[in-house]
Amino acid sequence: MRSPLRNALIFCVLAILSVPGSALADRARVQSLGGIDLLIEDESNLFINPAHIGSYSNRAWFSLGLTGSGGAVGFDPMGGGSIQIKQLFNLGLVLNRSPQAYGFEHAMWPVLEQFIPGGPGGDLAGPEGPSEATAPLRFPVDLFLAYGNRDTPIRFGMNAYYAGGALRDWNIEDNDEDGFDDSSVVKQQTHLFNVTLGVSGGRQTDRIRPEGWLRVGVLSAWSDRQSFREDATGEVPTVDRILSLDRDLRIGGGARVHIGDPNSLRGIVVSPAIRYDVAFGTFRFDDNLVNPDSDAEESVRRATGHDLQVGVGVAGRVDDLRVIGTAAINATILDRFDQVNAGTGVVEQQTNQFVDVAIPEFSVGAEYNVLPALIVRAGVRSTVGAGRSISTTKDLLGDPETPAELEIQQNIATRPVELGFEANGGIGLRVRRFSLDATLGGLFLGQGAASFLSRIDMSFSFD
Repeated sequence: MRSPLRNALIFCVLAILSVPGSALADRARVQSLGGIDLLIEDESNLFINPAHIGSYSNRAWFSLGLTGSGGAVGFDPMGGGSIQIKQLFNLGLVLNRSPQAYGFEHAMWPVLEQFIPGGPGGDLAGPEGPSEATAPLRFPVDLFLAYGNRDTPIRFGMNAYYAGGALRDWNIEDNDEDGFDDSSVVKQQTHLFNVTLGVSGGRQTDRIRPEGWLRVGVLSAWSDRQSFREDATGEVPTVDRILSLDRDLRIGGGARVHIGDPNSLRGIVVSPAIRYDVAFGTFRFDDNLVNPDSDAEESVRRATGHDLQVGVGVAGRVDDLRVIGTAAINATILDRFDQVNAGTGVVEQQTNQFVDVAIPEFSVGAEYNVLPALIVRAGVRSTVGAGRSISTTKDLLGDPETPAELEIQQNIATRPVELGFEANGGIGLRVRRFSLDATLGGLFLGQGAASFLSRIDMSFSFD
């Protein structure tokens, strides 16, 4: 048994070894099987439910994502580690795990993207999911605290995640050579914070293992633009605007239960699951020096997003062959409310609602132990879908209680068919305390992209 001091030293070393970057390369096995994280029982599930870290403590891991096109290759590393103190208390730290790998595209990203294209003051700069290259969030930090181990009947865990970004652009010019300068300063900041609480029941040998989790995330962002023109009297402000997403609050949670023995050489594990997220956003615009009482400052935009996923995963094993299949139904709703001051005592309101219910998406994957230490994997995932799309628009002019004009339009239609077929292959290597999982190739039909060696995960156990 290690002393608390030695555990602390190991933890510090792991933190130092975790290299800064931005990656989501910690799900190679799940990706190789073509599956949905929510419905596959895997070590990476600890990022869904932090209570699982008690089952995978006393280890260090490092993940390497490879990105690029046109012959250029980029590396996006992330890493971390966890320790177990007195066999019950767990402490973990992960650096650089991308916000794109945490499911923020469920409700939170759609609400964020409503602020505000074409609105007063211009666009608000924020993380643009799902493209990691354009997300201005840097140096994510992930802290885990948990109670329990794989033999504990009930385990509890908490995860705190933060990522932030800032930008400052300063410019001075005198193109007309009149001796007076034009200057501008643009400042932008984005902050993302998320807390997840989880509970997991059942030992690793139990046939029924239920679990649930609750998460709360807050994203705020603002852009401050200032421009000055110098004349004989000094600097005169020409633009001074603040566009702010005061709050993008997401509340979500989920539950699932694994039924069956995952360690059996011949058996089936069934995993029904549900996940729901809702996000609320509010916007603020200030034209504070140049035109402090403008009607634009009274503009109101609110957005609410809902995201629901219900599905089931089935894993069957016969000796060294394991086959995994998943099926899920997804539903999303986005509500947006706009109000603009159109004159004395007159307002213009517009309400939009978009509802989308997709047909099931399926995945099938298999892994086979070629040798005791070598595993090969392959998987496909179909996101071919149409489903039903409902759009409702309400326009109001005048007093909201007694409007002078009111128009409501609704369109119900079949969502255009979109092909999303993904095929992947991979390998796994298990040698004593060391393990490696890699995605060796990928084909993404309908998305115009292909990849090779796109994800490598490595871990080392101290037990």
